[in-house]
Amino acid sequence: MQLVHNSDFHITLETDHVILHGNVDESAGVMLRGSVVLNCHETTKVKSVSLKFIGKAKVNWTEDKTKGLGSHQKHYKEEKTIITHEWSFLLPQRKTYHLPEGHYKWDFELPLPGDLPESVDHELGQVYYRLKATVERPTFSMNYSDKRSLRVSRVLLPSSLELTQSMVISNTWVDKLSYDISVPNKVFTMGSIIPITFALLPIAPDLQVRSVSCVLKEYTTLSTEDHSKMEGKVVKHLRDESFSASSDAGVWTKTELLPVPDRESHQVQTDSVCDLIKIKHKLKFTVSLTNADGHISELRAAIPIMIAEMSPEEDENALPAYEDAWKSAPYDPQQIAALIARGDLPPSVAISTPNAAAIGANLSLASSDTEDDEPSTRPSTPVNTALLWEGIDLSRVPSYTTAIRSNRLYSFSGSLPGYESAVAVPGRNA
Repeated sequence: MQLVHNSDFHITLETDHVILHGNVDESAGVMLRGSVVLNCHETTKVKSVSLKFIGKAKVNWTEDKTKGLGSHQKHYKEEKTIITHEWSFLLPQRKTYHLPEGHYKWDFELPLPGDLPESVDHELGQVYYRLKATVERPTFSMNYSDKRSLRVSRVLLPSSLELTQSMVISNTWVDKLSYDISVPNKVFTMGSIIPITFALLPIAPDLQVRSVSCVLKEYTTLSTEDHSKMEGKVVKHLRDESFSASSDAGVWTKTELLPVPDRESHQVQTDSVCDLIKIKHKLKFTVSLTNADGHISELRAAIPIMIAEMSPEEDENALPAYEDAWKSAPYDPQQIAALIARGDLPPSVAISTPNAAAIGANLSLASSDTEDDEPSTRPSTPVNTALLWEGIDLSRVPSYTTAIRSNRLYSFSGSLPGYESAVAVPGRNA
């Protein structure tokens, strides 16, 4: 918030961290919402009020070039606008607006496409998104302005193959070694642990493992119209010089744990694809072997992986499953208790809700007796839900209209009921 004279002017956002769900081909995008707020503590003269949103990618680096017998440096620089949009809340006009003392608020929203590149903050290039609001004042009066940055991240859908598909390298080093090197999936999040499993089958006699190295490496590709440059850096390194693997049928097996730095460390970027800057990651392995005659051999391999900021399970903005949609409503203890008492929600909802009011609502349906006035935290006796259906003709299947009129909420328990236990929904006949 920026204070200027007797007014304050600022941008508010629902969130400054936008999360796109799915890859660039399947993401539906997201809605950006917020407000521009002007508080006038006295009558204020204003010519216009506007807001601009812009997303840009830019790269900037220098390379040493050799020409003849000498060398010189060549500079590369490129900038590209990814997205831009403007709002005019008070249009410019010949006469100046006179805003009396008070609170002024202009809401805005903008659909962001699902193929936006993720935010990147690299020393040689950036992808960034910013909002700038401006109040234009008359001549000789200082304009008001405020800026907000927006961070864009991407999270894969839970159904994505990358989250469940294991990555394996299998090969044979002729007359020396057969090996399998595997990781459980392709995508890992910042701050997580990468388990790398080595399964080595020695072929040559008296072969020993001297050491095993695992490296997480980040590759950044910078591009302009006529030139590109790739730069690699080691993000994390692990070296095991005491590879005491377990042996099963002659196979040496061991799992190494390689930690991924968290976001706060600024040591790693997420995978990102943009025209000017691309970021990818690889796991590289080196197995150093001591042969029977004492000389050293090295086995080298690599597996491409992805680094994401968060997993689908960590996404707080993810929509609930269809059967759990009722959970997205604001929690109201009295409403939950009333719905349970009416039979519109199962009593198990009260048990799963860590709230005294919900527990009390569940106990009111149970058959247990207590002399305490305070809600008990002991497990309650399950309600015989079959009693709720007494007096209902269970042989009749309700019409679609009847089911709609019943206004019932449902929670799916995870398994479908048996045919014999299926019951009709009570309600008026259509």
